[in-house]
Amino acid sequence: MTSDGSAPRDAKFQYRWVADELRKEINSEARSPGERLPTQEELAQRFQVSRATVNQALSVLRKEELIVTRQGSGSFVASEPGEPHRVPPPAGRHQESDVWAVVSERVPPVLLKPYLVEAFEANVVRLDVFSMTTESLAARVVDQKDRIVAGEISPPRSITARLLLPNAESKALAIPRQVADEDDPRVRARLGGILHSHVTMLRSALFELRRLKLVEEVDVQVRLVPFAPQVKLYILNNRVVLQGFYIPEKGTATLPDGEEVETFDAYGTGATLYPFRASADSTPEQVGVVRATRKFFNATWDNLSTKALF
Repeated sequence: MTSDGSAPRDAKFQYRWVADELRKEINSEARSPGERLPTQEELAQRFQVSRATVNQALSVLRKEELIVTRQGSGSFVASEPGEPHRVPPPAGRHQESDVWAVVSERVPPVLLKPYLVEAFEANVVRLDVFSMTTESLAARVVDQKDRIVAGEISPPRSITARLLLPNAESKALAIPRQVADEDDPRVRARLGGILHSHVTMLRSALFELRRLKLVEEVDVQVRLVPFAPQVKLYILNNRVVLQGFYIPEKGTATLPDGEEVETFDAYGTGATLYPFRASADSTPEQVGVVRATRKFFNATWDNLSTKALF
């Protein structure tokens, strides 16, 4: 989920709004790991709030381990808790600055971009995705569409996408949810609008490739489930699985009528993902995760979802 970016009028929400905006910039790759944030004075001027409000917002991000503050140097985007060392991407992959890992971990956390770049260089592209809004995916798919249109990569023969998303009409959604109210249909309606806009962006990008006669076969299917995902899943070309967690957090949302409300939500844009690959040189554990994830996705698609009407 994301907010609409408008500043709350209620002063008690302002530091949370500033934290939300900076969190989105960090999670969406607009700010890279290790990058220095603007000074408190610059942030106060940008958001038109007091330095005390900025300080509160930075405190929230420090508690979430998204930033670190060094005495006399300022605040910096954290790579991961403990500021781990960077490691290079897998051999043969383009060098990307947004791939990093904790060296002692067997499964290094990554971001979506380099894996989607790889997926679209295949002759047959298949995307199976279970997420809150497809915001991260839609932006990256537009990037890959632009690469194909510009002739940077050969067009695939076919592109198939299956998108599993939460049904915004379901009262059973745990997130997004107003903190002071078990269910507020306005909060769910806001989710529905965000979800619809990003699905439309993704569909438009892929069908433009078919309209331009660059990709012969394009198929995009969308189904809804009556619950919010706790884990973001990408299955790319049936061989690579990326998994990431939606962390429930308190935040603020501006409703269509202009009211600001405090919500429980999860900000998955640019979330850290964990990769598993099924290939000839993969470990049995990696292959097992890919097979289990595909089985989970297919069973959820077949048994628990309904066709989206939009």
